[in-house]
Amino acid sequence: MPVIRNSARAFIAALIVLVIFHGIMSVLGLGVFLANKLEPPSPDRAFQIFVTRVAVDAVLLAAGHWLLRSFGLATRMVYGLMGGAAAAVGYAFALSQDLNIAPALDGTHLTASILPIIVGMISATLYAQFAGREMLRGRHGDTAIADAALTPAIPANFDGPVQVRTSMAATAIASMVPAALVALITIPFVTFFLTQWDTGGSQNPAWANQISQMALPAYFFMATLLATAIPSAIIVSVTHAAARAFRRTAGMDYAIIGAVVGVIACVALLMLFPTPLLALVVVAAAIMGAAYRRFAGIEPLALPEAVLATDPAALVGEHDAARRTRAVIMNG
Repeated sequence: MPVIRNSARAFIAALIVLVIFHGIMSVLGLGVFLANKLEPPSPDRAFQIFVTRVAVDAVLLAAGHWLLRSFGLATRMVYGLMGGAAAAVGYAFALSQDLNIAPALDGTHLTASILPIIVGMISATLYAQFAGREMLRGRHGDTAIADAALTPAIPANFDGPVQVRTSMAATAIASMVPAALVALITIPFVTFFLTQWDTGGSQNPAWANQISQMALPAYFFMATLLATAIPSAIIVSVTHAAARAFRRTAGMDYAIIGAVVGVIACVALLMLFPTPLLALVVVAAAIMGAAYRRFAGIEPLALPEAVLATDPAALVGEHDAARRTRAVIMNG
């Protein structure tokens, strides 16, 4: 039966997503203390919470992968659901063990779990994509032989027509590109130009100053993500639809089509926000198109749909003489 392979490379890719997410949330949590003029947790305590959260999610992801392999489930949708469930369990464990730098407010525990669950789904889906599939031999010899006889042979190579997959996970990842660009622009700005921060009389000004330098890019990332996630997803979807319409599958093609879609979006936005900064939309759209192509993957074109026929006489070709002439039946 087909299962998702054990792959250290794919697990590292999934782990990077978790590390980035928990890193951003940890920095934002530390920033809450400075905003409220409170003493933040020590660097050791903050690092301990960060490592524990990442380790718990990584263990749950590995356990979910082992469980799905045991049941022979190898679809990306199943892995996405598993990742969301694993993230939910990790979030509940963190709440029970007080592993949050800045705990969620009362009455927001359920809504605060939405973002970790989405990140967990993306992480598990990436693992399934990067790891690939393999055929797992059955535990019992007879069953394995019977399954092998019923399963059609899979060719080692494929030279037929392909298309880029429609992937929600790839759309979500590509939609983060504008927020990532804003964060990358902000990091050197706060590092080299804004070096003095009002730490509110903290007992450890150096640590508070480092938190401030890390928190500003994280805040800009989250604010930009919330503001641009849906428009970016629309741009990615239009880019993907246009690329499919023109039968384009290369990453460069997706980048070019994304840039064209970005130009169209800029023309529309210029009527509302006349600013030269909209040129960055074209760059972001091109990167989003290439990122979507990278994470979506390709699939073979679907075969023609089966025809439901009730009259055997109608099963003739398009240019058959029967379709150009009509039989005459005398009525009366």
